[in-house]
Amino acid sequence: MTDLYAVRVLAVDPARRRIQLRVTAFNPDVWHWPLPDKSFFLRDLEEDESILDLLVDEDDGMNRDFVESVERTATRNYPFTAAAEERLSESGRGFPWEDEGPFNEMSPESAAAFLRCEEIHVGADYDVVVTDSRLIEHLKAGDWWRTTAYPGAD
Repeated sequence: MTDLYAVRVLAVDPARRRIQLRVTAFNPDVWHWPLPDKSFFLRDLEEDESILDLLVDEDDGMNRDFVESVERTATRNYPFTAAAEERLSESGRGFPWEDEGPFNEMSPESAAAFLRCEEIHVGADYDVVVTDSRLIEHLKAGDWWRTTAYPGAD
């Protein structure tokens, strides 16, 4: 399946079971889609091996509906307009690949390109609360990944 979005961890608070995420649409197929919702985060976070391991271990009592709440705190370039599309076509470089490492460890050039992509693409920031702190305790600010997750009902 084709990657649709980039997700970057802005902050993690395991004690409060809370993670702040920035989601940016980089695939043209999703620029006009609705912004991510709770189902998006269930799909996206389930792609993480550490989380998937917790979910398949039936002895730990982890519920597959592990996202308690989602609050969108900011949006960028939504709804997607012709002006936003023009800025994208002028920008040149797309999102880096994960092999460039966590955001905080990227070269200055890659980090700047990453921030520029977040700025000009459709995106939003979210506060996500999960049902169990173990689901997010391995994540840290600056982690990021591409995802095939998509918004909408299961």
